[in-house]
Amino acid sequence: MVSFVVHVDSSSDIPQERAAAAGIRVTPMSVSISGTSYLEGVDLFPSDFYARFPTLAELPKTSQPNPKDLLADYERILAEGHDVVSILLSSGLSSTVQSAQLARSMASVPERIHVIDSLGASFGCGLIALQAAEILRDAPSYTAAESEILRVREHMRYIFTPDTLEYLVKGGRVSRTAGLVGGLLDIKPLLQITPEGHIEAFGKIRSRRAAIRRLAEVMVQEIAEPQEQIIGISHSNCPEDAQILVEEIRSRVSVKDIFVSEIGCVIGSHTGPGTLALFYQRR
Repeated sequence: MVSFVVHVDSSSDIPQERAAAAGIRVTPMSVSISGTSYLEGVDLFPSDFYARFPTLAELPKTSQPNPKDLLADYERILAEGHDVVSILLSSGLSSTVQSAQLARSMASVPERIHVIDSLGASFGCGLIALQAAEILRDAPSYTAAESEILRVREHMRYIFTPDTLEYLVKGGRVSRTAGLVGGLLDIKPLLQITPEGHIEAFGKIRSRRAAIRRLAEVMVQEIAEPQEQIIGISHSNCPEDAQILVEEIRSRVSVKDIFVSEIGCVIGSHTGPGTLALFYQRR
């Protein structure tokens, strides 16, 4: 029977211990701060990153993994006798999938490498990878597992609220008009990743606490079979808000479990500190 290893880039924000337990391999992405490049999860971690963030003269810059680095990771997995299932940051937000396809084309056995565009980001992508690892564990072939993995991708919901739109506007992820309105009115925006993998607004709230409450309300309205679901919460340097969201959810609905993770340095470079995100399977 074919053996599979799930691979992700570091923007999936899977805690290292969970990735290791699931046998998931991670290629670090690069973050440039004041002209110095770091590898996420290797020599740059959220605690130091967010501590430095308020003092930076300009926003950190991120880049997709080099195809040669992806190729090296793919070849290591192939050499161990496994096929690769690589689940990566949305093509609507990054060129990471394009780099992976190039790496695949250069591989020794390209037909044993399967590249999936997550159409998402952060721990929502991480949850797809964790579920894919479960699906692939007993799969006789990639073809037998692919439709189930893509179904998980199709139903993954990404909703989040940044503390400010400033960084998403500066990075070109939302329009300047939306950013200006949010800043003038002190509005807390509610954002989502669309099925096509892009960021768009779907609401606005006057206060941070109300925005957190609204995330929970939206999830309750949309979630499929909550008692069977492990849902994800990610935060960028706001663990107290993440815990408030956990409590808001548990007061409304019974879920199988809630995983809380940090938004890493790559995603945090674009959202800034104070972002809170929620990921679940919708109906």
